[in-house]
Amino acid sequence: MKKVSLNNSWFFAIIPIGIFIFVAFPQFQNMYESFHKRDLEVQQKAQELDSLQQLTNPTRKDLNNIKRLEATVPIHQLSISKQRYTYYKTGGMLAVLAFMFIGMFGSSYWTKRKKNSPTNKQIEFSFGDFTTDAIGQNISWSAVKGSGSNFLSERLRKTAFGYKITSSSYLKFVAWSFLLMGLNYVVWSYIEFFEFSKEPLTFMHGGKMFFMYGGPFVLIGVFLLFSFGAKAFLNSQKRKVLVDGEIIPFQQVYALQVLSKFIQGNKSGSYYCYEVNLVTQNGERHNLLNHGDKEYLLSDMVKISRFLKVPVWNNGVA
Repeated sequence: MKKVSLNNSWFFAIIPIGIFIFVAFPQFQNMYESFHKRDLEVQQKAQELDSLQQLTNPTRKDLNNIKRLEATVPIHQLSISKQRYTYYKTGGMLAVLAFMFIGMFGSSYWTKRKKNSPTNKQIEFSFGDFTTDAIGQNISWSAVKGSGSNFLSERLRKTAFGYKITSSSYLKFVAWSFLLMGLNYVVWSYIEFFEFSKEPLTFMHGGKMFFMYGGPFVLIGVFLLFSFGAKAFLNSQKRKVLVDGEIIPFQQVYALQVLSKFIQGNKSGSYYCYEVNLVTQNGERHNLLNHGDKEYLLSDMVKISRFLKVPVWNNGVA
């Protein structure tokens, strides 16, 4: 019998799924039924008002009912319409949260499945001896980056002319979720304003609405999308590497360096993270990969080494 590990990501998915099925969904269902009941009552009152207004000889009681309904029906209709937009915003938020959860969980699951696939072959690779190299003896073995993740946050992706190093799908789902959640509130808020407000939308009022109803999430999402974009390009056609805003010709690339570092965490705990750095002929180092999944990092390291045709210097990672 296969032992079930508590570290499996599917196990932790039970918590949000259970909360949604047994807590959130029944609550939303009750809210919708209550709203639908109120909506029907308001429609019936509106129909009653219309019928009374069609009478040719209304009684005093009819006139009193008309006066009462003329005062209450528009207020209730306005309340129902505004409440409908609240549900639109809430529904949009839940859709974005579902998108984020499915995307993050799905990408994490797929990554682990690919890594643990029995079809993966063991790659035979020999590291270079930096102790016998003049540049290798003098380069620093301290981390280039002071921070790092404890999961697969960066990937090597194939392109038409080589490779690019970009953020993993997991982080991209986070960025898109911030953007979509903010847009959900911003768009519905503007639509609601144009439907109910009798005043024109000024620049100041529009800006106030943007920053009060989802705008900061939009800006955070845009910032994260740019931050999680391509970090480096390895172009075989131009025979150049673009990293850290610098263009490094292939002939200037001397070796790769792989090292580990210990990240002292606070609430999230401490963990090991790994770096793959490009070493130039003048001994400068540029970070290519920086994350906590050693297996993926070493696999991408081998591809980069063979692509650039340079050795890899390792100080106890593998």
